[in-house]
Amino acid sequence: MVETLKFSPQDGLPPSDTWLDRLSYRRLLSVSGSLLIAVKSPDTDLRKVLKAARQVRRNDRTGEKARAAREALLAEVKRYLQRHRSLDPTRVTGIAYPEGFGFPTWTEDGTLPAGFWNITLQEFVDTLSFNRHRQAQVRLLFQALTLLKTAGCTKVTIAGSFVSSKPKPKDIDMIWDVQGLDTSKLGQLFGDEKGTERQMRFGIDSVGSDEDWKLKLSMVQSLWGGDSPKPHECPKEEFEQLPRFRAVGVLVLDLTGNLPVLEF
Repeated sequence: MVETLKFSPQDGLPPSDTWLDRLSYRRLLSVSGSLLIAVKSPDTDLRKVLKAARQVRRNDRTGEKARAAREALLAEVKRYLQRHRSLDPTRVTGIAYPEGFGFPTWTEDGTLPAGFWNITLQEFVDTLSFNRHRQAQVRLLFQALTLLKTAGCTKVTIAGSFVSSKPKPKDIDMIWDVQGLDTSKLGQLFGDEKGTERQMRFGIDSVGSDEDWKLKLSMVQSLWGGDSPKPHECPKEEFEQLPRFRAVGVLVLDLTGNLPVLEF
């Protein structure tokens, strides 16, 4: 098992995010919705209570139904923020990144737990090709993997939304290992540093590297979308201690064997 520093949550955190209690109903919906960028599963409690709160009509937001919906949403958002404070690599002394084999259980947000998870290509296909959208993405990915394998690539790392339980990821984030690679066999598509042509052809947001910092970037995800909390909405100490990012896991695929035959 490979680890960084031992897990050590930050001390002195606020017992609860009381600033949320002071937000208007409309603003609470907006701030809560901003968190959905990090919620990959379609079945999380946060999605459910936010959906219920959004269904309360504007002219009914002072009634009993609205109060109940607001309380449920407040409780879920506060629980969510407290949980993610221990997963923010910019605010926690150290987070363990174990190395394991086999596909791990997704977190309640639908993401991989932090770590390097080595799985076979068959496990990758069987676990992540669970709808037609993803199957189409895997077919294109395998075209890219075939080219990389022919050029001597022995390993790729897959990250981002595709390794989550999100039903329709936009693309597949991938880093291919350049050690031992014969770049002359890859052609122009893999010489594009920006990767625009590869993304259009294979549906992958990709880069070749053996540098750790590029891999580490793929193991951190932003916790907020565009409408995140503003400094004037929180006491300074609470705003500074809000979680901003979270550590996530990645999948490591061994290309030394034969690629499985896709049956879809």
